[in-house]
Amino acid sequence: MKVLVTGGAGFIGSHIVDALRDRGDSVIVIDSLDPDVHHGAPDYLRDDVDYCFTDLRHWRPDARFSDVEAVIHLAALGGVSRAAREPENVIGANVTGTAKLVEAARTWSTLRAVVLASSFSIYGSGYSYRCVDCGAVRQGTRDASRLQAGDFDVRCEVCGGETAIVPITTEATPAPLETYGASKYMQELCFRGFDAAPVHIMRFSSVYGTRLRLHDGEATIIAKLAGWIGDGRTPTLFEDGQQIRDWVYVGDVVATALALTTLPAPARVVNVCSGVPTTLEQACEILADCLGTGVRPEVVGGFRPGDMRHCLGDAAPLAALLGRAPVPFADGARLTFGTAPVASRS
Repeated sequence: MKVLVTGGAGFIGSHIVDALRDRGDSVIVIDSLDPDVHHGAPDYLRDDVDYCFTDLRHWRPDARFSDVEAVIHLAALGGVSRAAREPENVIGANVTGTAKLVEAARTWSTLRAVVLASSFSIYGSGYSYRCVDCGAVRQGTRDASRLQAGDFDVRCEVCGGETAIVPITTEATPAPLETYGASKYMQELCFRGFDAAPVHIMRFSSVYGTRLRLHDGEATIIAKLAGWIGDGRTPTLFEDGQQIRDWVYVGDVVATALALTTLPAPARVVNVCSGVPTTLEQACEILADCLGTGVRPEVVGGFRPGDMRHCLGDAAPLAALLGRAPVPFADGARLTFGTAPVASRS
């Protein structure tokens, strides 16, 4: 199979490219080598892959692309803070670039599947919580006066009792809270009505694994924690450190992408997540153990307006697709940080 991977020189894309070549596929990559992400060409690029280094917005498809059989579309400018600083650039890259790809892909008669990388950020604060005592279900809004008093949990609006997060499913209504999440949802919308091939959508929780960049300004929270702990610096955690997050191992993303390239219609939407709740404090302890440091986090209290309390996905459909449970963070962290070098700056 001939597969086009956009963003194929990046952290996730490069792993997918490796797996496609291992499967015997022919691979062509489009990547802008964005200087805010890459400091030159990464050293893991391959001699047996056709690389086209250009921004999708300025891409001119030629005969090399006319016989593409599958597309894995990962190309995007990431980072919530970058999107807030550069909304025109981020929306242009993510949305206009995707529209350019859609326009070209409609003409490829050999195309059999499109796999689009989306994000949990499209869900915004649309998580639900179930009261432990009375069973009522409510949304995750938190009262400012309670936060100021140090009560960080989501409380039941019926009885005031404790709640537990309900893992989010793909049935949740997209309601992004910021520009990056909106741009990812717009990428999905760009493929509405696309009838040249099934369009399968992967909505990622936060991805980690080898080649994850730990020290740049747009690093994810797990990358920052690993970078700080690996450097012997104490991470500071807001609230009480018990905020739940759902991190997905890059190997599970790769397995999902490859599986979707061979799935026929109907199209699938899959949350690519672990489904395993891990608190920020637990994550720091796991990372410290993997990295062999004695660093432990400092819980400083306080809060940042707009922060969600918990994030957790329903991984049951992913497990059914893969034929196994996704990798929990404790195991994936050992695979990522237990034997590999800490810093990734390429």
